[in-house]
Amino acid sequence: MIVLGAGPVGSGVSELLHAATIAVVGEVPLTRLRHAIAPFPTVSEIWVFLVAAYRRQREQSHA
Repeated sequence: MIVLGAGPVGSGVSELLHAATIAVVGEVPLTRLRHAIAPFPTVSEIWVFLVAAYRRQREQSHA
């Protein structure tokens, strides 16, 4: 599973855009993306939570 696109909206989304661009253009699989650590863990930590939510959903659907 890879990230196909992202569209963050609002003030302060600039740090999300860089991470999203790398994930989409690089076709980074979620299994690898979940190991990424933000250099300045603030808003960009949303990726950690999104991947964790995806894993929980996937585990529940396969149970």
